[in-house]
Amino acid sequence: MRDPRVSLVTVTYNSAATLEQFWSEWPRDNCEWIVVDNNSSDDSAAIAESLAATVIRLDQNVGFSAANNIGARRATGDVLGFVNPDVTATDDGVERLAATVRATGSLVAPQLLNADGSLQENGRAAPYPIRKLAHMFAPGSSTNQRYVRRVESGHQQVVWAMGAAIFVDHAAFERLGGWDEGFFIYYEDSDFCLRALRHGMRTIIDGDVRFVHGWARETASKPSVGIFKHELRSAVRFYAKHPECLIPVGREGARLRRTEKATK
Repeated sequence: MRDPRVSLVTVTYNSAATLEQFWSEWPRDNCEWIVVDNNSSDDSAAIAESLAATVIRLDQNVGFSAANNIGARRATGDVLGFVNPDVTATDDGVERLAATVRATGSLVAPQLLNADGSLQENGRAAPYPIRKLAHMFAPGSSTNQRYVRRVESGHQQVVWAMGAAIFVDHAAFERLGGWDEGFFIYYEDSDFCLRALRHGMRTIIDGDVRFVHGWARETASKPSVGIFKHELRSAVRFYAKHPECLIPVGREGARLRRTEKATK
């Protein structure tokens, strides 16, 4: 029988094949699964329904953040797990992440894995622009290596975690105002974690919980002017909201520096 205390929310956009690959054996005995479809032109919604998800079909693509908020409003669980269509969630993993959320009041993410079992860098240090640029254009650089985080085991605090899979207390999510719908795509996860930090909530990666993540980032796999425009708009919005990530001074800059020290 499903545990109504945990709700998984997945946003889809032309994700039919991905859902079949990653969600055919989702932990349906442990939680409810809500799929919000951003007006896909493929069979994403139908596939999700065939996999026993509760599907919300939108008549336009409202973006990742807004769609997540729509799913959260339908959710009944006291813990929300926002999990992408290209992530495989496990029964035990969902239970453990939800338990950690309840015990710590933190945002909690699993350690994500590549298909070959290697660790992805789904944790991050402070998102200073030089680090973001290094991550995009010089992934082998020492600057990028100081930016990314992989957790071999146990709990490790990070400044922020990728939004591919992140769990949060439902009431705390509402207090934070949900995902910022001003971000259509990109930077919404770093914004979410930094807003949580301002409210005294840590972001934790549990290295003992591991979900496989397909991670087909469009800026790398299908570069286009439209995609880079989305990323640029989101970057401008993010750094306007979080100037401490440009110049880490003042109260928020000090908080950011303290948090980064705690992640090393």
